[in-house]
Amino acid sequence: MTSNQILQLNALSTAASALGMLAFRGTLYRLFGADSPVLFDVIAIGLLVYAGALVFVARAPLVGRRALMAFTFADGVWVAGSAIVLLLFWNELTPLARILVIGAALVVDVFAMLQFRAAGGLSSQTA
Repeated sequence: MTSNQILQLNALSTAASALGMLAFRGTLYRLFGADSPVLFDVIAIGLLVYAGALVFVARAPLVGRRALMAFTFADGVWVAGSAIVLLLFWNELTPLARILVIGAALVVDVFAMLQFRAAGGLSSQTA
């Protein structure tokens, strides 16, 4: 799989997650013990922006090592943030919310690993 394809698939997955969050905004926040959907709307919009950045970079003829590492770092932050959410809010989350957080973190971690491996195959001079 090429770097471009990895980023495109990441963008598709990210956008699908964001759209799913928006489609189920009326019930999703309740699964997480939140009082309103506003936080989840903000996260979904942020995910759409992130997906747009992935698509923008993936359209380049050659994806540079720095770009891959930046997306790898961002995805790693998501995974770490997911672990923190689970640790801090375990009791507030419904079992389905826990599964959603863990599942999303696993998918994001796979993309982080793929991007990291792809970046490792590029020379450090590739921007």
